[in-house]
Parts: sequence; structure tokens; C-alpha cells
Amino acid sequence: MKAIIYSKALYSTWIYYAPDRILFDCGEGVSSLLENRVFAVKHVFLSHGHADHIAGLMGLINIRNNAMGDHEKELRVHYPAGSHFVSELIHYFARTNRNLQYDLEWIPLRAGDRVTLLAGRMPRYIEAFGTIHARGEPSLGYNVCEVRRRLRADYRHLPQEEIVALVRGGKKEEISEKYTQYLFSYGGDSVPLNPASVHGTEVLLHEATFLADEDRKEYKHATVWEALDVARKAEVEKELIVFHISSRYRGDLTSVARQIEAMGLPFAVRMIPPGELVEIE
Repeated sequence: MKAIIYSKALYSTWIYYAPDRILFDCGEGVSSLLENRVFAVKHVFLSHGHADHIAGLMGLINIRNNAMGDHEKELRVHYPAGSHFVSELIHYFARTNRNLQYDLEWIPLRAGDRVTLLAGRMPRYIEAFGTIHARGEPSLGYNVCEVRRRLRADYRHLPQEEIVALVRGGKKEEISEKYTQYLFSYGGDSVPLNPASVHGTEVLLHEATFLADEDRKEYKHATVWEALDVARKAEVEKELIVFHISSRYRGDLTSVARQIEAMGLPFAVRMIPPGELVEIE
């Protein structure tokens, strides 16, 4: 997984997922930090309409139109249906960007909707799922899904040579089954996610605004400990990435990282320091 992550709670949050050229959320400064990579972005998926997650759209759309890059690549911006803030932004762009040199499409999504990313033998798609953030503001999370094939359970005990013989005998479809693997799951700003929505994902990005529950004035964000609990229940396969950490905790992250390491979790845990650009290879 190759990704670039930036998150500073209240200011700006965005994640560039390179394998499928996706930008999850679009906080301010994203174009300055991504530089020429803005021309690679094919899809933007917005988790909700708050300014720290959409304020970078102005720069992204205009830079792709005016800078010395590829002006012909279309851009699709997906957003939670019913978001007043995004709807107002769409109207603003319609009035002020009449000379775009590329196709810009705004696509409302609801929980359960799918967006095709790649066709072929191992198709990939985005699946939207519902999250809970602020009252009156619809919000979504997103799974990057890949359709794969595996041996059916009742054939897995067979030796390799017998499996090869069955495949050569035209039994491939009979002895195998399709299944969906979540490669990457992004929850946006949210209270603790429903583990069922991201179950079995390889990599989970879960917000963790607070380190202590008593610091939370309203129930519209998560703590790092709640994010860990979601990841355990969801049986995350490889890594939990916690982001959107409040700047008040900047000096506490080393201590918290030690506590997490001592827990002996079955997945890696990465904390994104507030206001730092983190590139993941």
C-alpha cells in the first residue's frame, strides 16, 4: 500500500491512496503538498462536508485547470448525498468555473453504494458505508474492495498435484469461489466505527481525536483506545492507522505508542502526528 496522509484536527485532513489514484477528503493545502501528483487524482471521496475536509477542493480543481499538467483527465468528486455544505460548494463552482478544460463530475453517494475502480480478473471497487459524526451532517466511510478467488473449503485439504489436476480437467470454477477482500478502509471523522463495516480489512484508517474520553465535550469523535477496540473487533489483518489526533497531545504520542506496543496486538499500529505529512510505502 502506498499512501500520503496529512491530518491536523480542525484544520485539514486528506489521504492520497496511490494504487487507485484516490483522494479521501480534500482539506486545505492538499494541492501545495501533493504538487504534480494532483494531476494523477482520478476520484475524490469526501467523508462529510465540514471545511477541514473539503476546503482544498478549490485549489485542486483550479490547479488541474491552470497549471502545466494534464488538462484532459476527468475528475469525479463523490460525496454523501444530502450534504448541505457540499451542495453549496457545487453551486459556487458552477458559477465561478465556467471554463474547465476537463470533465468534473459531482456524484452523491449513500451507504451501500459502489463505485467501480478497475475491471478485469480481479476487479476493484469502492463501497460506501455509514458513519456517525455531527448532527445534521451526513457522513460516509469507504472500503477499497478487491474481488478474489480461493479454493472452496472442502478442497483445501487436497495435495497440490490433485488441485492442479482438477484445474487442468476443467474444474477450476467448481473447486473455487469468489470472495471480497477489503484492502483499505477509511472512516473519516466519526464516533467509533461499526466493526462489521470494515471487518477483515487489511488496513484501517480510524480517527482518534482524543487520547482520553474525559477530554471529549461532545460524542462526535473517537479516542485512540476506541479505535484500537474497533480494529480488534474488526480483525484488522495488517495495520491500524490512527489520524486526526488533536494537537494538544503532540507531546504525549511517544508515551501512548509505548503503551500500545506493550499490548501485543495482532496488527501494527501507526499514529499520524498532527500537522505532519506522512508517506507510507
